[in-house]
Amino acid sequence: MNRKFTYFGLASIFLIYTGPAHSQTTPAPKDPPAAEAKLPTADELSEKCTKGSGGKDAWAKLNTMVMTGTVDIPTFGVSGKIEVFAKRPNKILRTTNVMDGQFVQKEAFDGQTGWASDPQKGLRAVTGAQLEQLRVESVFDTDARLKEVYPDLKVTGRTKVGDREAYIAVAHEAGNKTITMYFDAQSGLRIAEDSEGPDETGTVMKAHMLFEDYRAAGDVQLPRTIRIEAPNVSLVIKIEEVKFNDPVDDAKFAMPAADSGQTH
Repeated sequence: MNRKFTYFGLASIFLIYTGPAHSQTTPAPKDPPAAEAKLPTADELSEKCTKGSGGKDAWAKLNTMVMTGTVDIPTFGVSGKIEVFAKRPNKILRTTNVMDGQFVQKEAFDGQTGWASDPQKGLRAVTGAQLEQLRVESVFDTDARLKEVYPDLKVTGRTKVGDREAYIAVAHEAGNKTITMYFDAQSGLRIAEDSEGPDETGTVMKAHMLFEDYRAAGDVQLPRTIRIEAPNVSLVIKIEEVKFNDPVDDAKFAMPAADSGQTH
């Protein structure tokens, strides 16, 4: 769901552990033979992604999603759990619990405002780049309307991601963030992504993400393994369970009162 629908949004947890970005390895564009030189337009690639991920009709039947999984951070020898609640059109709550509850991070967007909570900074409203990131992540069905979410999407070349041929497309998000996406040339599925942009402090952050093990979840396709590589840390997220259309109250996404002790 959501463009990366929380799958890709889960990548934000790496920001807890990383410092400023340095050089990073990304797939290098290759020069295709002349017969293969024609690239799809952004509209054509968007349509291929929509079809590959299940199609607009399949996405339209989904109103909520609850996703649970695990996260391993081998750099620090720690692991934990991830839980995501999402609701159409643009609500999301993501909870990351590592080290048996010693570190619990929450990020949420209720359709208008965003908030976050963690032991380092406590409960707070989010603004700037972090708010814009949550706003994009909260879009329920991005892969079914890629060009709408990224109006400046531009197909720039071809490359290989592992052993798979892929189209490269570049887009931008609010907050001066550049997103380079890699789509499987056969299926249209998004199989990798590079992101680069400033965090809320102005520090430029980079991450390279791989989306693996796509499987059917109902009538749509979702990756079950997400690998995140940043200059100082790597993470592996594995999705164990996905549920659609279970009732989820809007209150789930609301920012709790600072002194209420709510855990959502």
